[in-house]
Amino acid sequence: MIEVIKNIFWFKDLNKSKASIAGAKAAYLADLYNKDFQVTNGFVISAEAFKEFLQSNSINTEIKNILKKADFEDLNSVGNASEKIKQLIMKEKISSVLESDILEAYENMNVNEELLRVSNDVLNLIKKGRSNAVVAVRSSSISDLPGACDNILGILGSKNLVSSIKKCWCSLYSVGNLSNMKKKNAEDSIAVIVQKMSDVSKSGVVLSSNPMNREREMIIEAGFGLGQLITRGEITPDIYIIDGNLNLKGGRIGKKRLKLIRDLNTNEVVKKKLTEEQNKQVLQAWEIEDIARITQKIERLYTKPVIVEFGIGKKIEVFHVRLYDIPEIMNKGNLKGEILVEGLGGSPRINTGIITDIIAKNSKNSIIVKDHADYDLIGMLDNLKGVVVNEGSLGSCFAILCRQHGIPFVIAENSTAILDNGLIVTVDGVNGKIYKGEAKQREEKIEIPDGSYGLEVLDL
Repeated sequence: MIEVIKNIFWFKDLNKSKASIAGAKAAYLADLYNKDFQVTNGFVISAEAFKEFLQSNSINTEIKNILKKADFEDLNSVGNASEKIKQLIMKEKISSVLESDILEAYENMNVNEELLRVSNDVLNLIKKGRSNAVVAVRSSSISDLPGACDNILGILGSKNLVSSIKKCWCSLYSVGNLSNMKKKNAEDSIAVIVQKMSDVSKSGVVLSSNPMNREREMIIEAGFGLGQLITRGEITPDIYIIDGNLNLKGGRIGKKRLKLIRDLNTNEVVKKKLTEEQNKQVLQAWEIEDIARITQKIERLYTKPVIVEFGIGKKIEVFHVRLYDIPEIMNKGNLKGEILVEGLGGSPRINTGIITDIIAKNSKNSIIVKDHADYDLIGMLDNLKGVVVNEGSLGSCFAILCRQHGIPFVIAENSTAILDNGLIVTVDGVNGKIYKGEAKQREEKIEIPDGSYGLEVLDL
């Protein structure tokens, strides 16, 4: 008997146990949607549909041949393999059955669920009277490696939708994902989420438990516009620290140089430089309180710390939730030595290494210093002694990865201008300090920071 593959699932048909079908992101979003959290409805192109696309076009065989020739100790070699695979995927057509299923679901996005039960004739009339929805197309890989797959926003029209889905498929074969699959000696797969695009004026990330200490506190990070600049580590957002009673205990206004917005005339998502808004506080007191309560409710639901991505337009919406483990905290405090740069610690580890902006083959002592996170480095994280960036956040995908890999991560403005290649430094990811040479620990006992990062309580 031939197994019939189901190409499309709506959120109402999914839950957190369906990650093998819908990917981790879609499974948990659907779970929250079905538990009446504020999640925009959507549908998912299944991981099985993607596998069928690869097999029917014999792409899977060609991918294996490409990867056999790649040198996974060389980022350029992996990058070349990645581009070849992406070209294969983009040039092949999806099956007429899958395309029909996708476009039918897309047409139904502007129709209420109650109306979908009426006769086909009436339904077709309703569809003709409504234009296509502007949608967000989000990758939902089975492994859910932070930041390794693409999200494509502001998509309008059938042709653009199909192309964007294929681009999400391509992102499964990013340099970081390829390296990760090689390391684990396991293949990954990907589903794709399609949701109506939400126009938000503010967005951010919440860590329900502070990963930098064992205090019972929550960290909210926020910026203006869409949230990808925060999750991609391209801006330094505001930070609000919330205690166990959901009261504000500290915070800092970030220097937010950019925001991401959808141009309502072209639907293109564009970066906009900020001037007056750059140093303006993003969240109001009631927004902080509501976001904290939503996050607390989600954490209690899953009985684990969660990272929640949110946006604020007409209401507060949830765009992603990820469960995580709090890393082991280094039982070290301030070191003694010459401090070259001081900023915010993002991963509680301390290492000494050599500064470089390129990882040499087989290098094990590199400390990468960049303007912001470079996701091509995902597969090489085990070779790094530390990461320092000018811009970034505790809730960014790269900060999450550094904590998972036990690598110190520091966000320090102007670090690229101060820290020269070849310099030996000690990266203190606990306290956010970069020391010249190999710094020594003070003899007296130093306590771990309480999580306030020396920040003042904001006047709301």
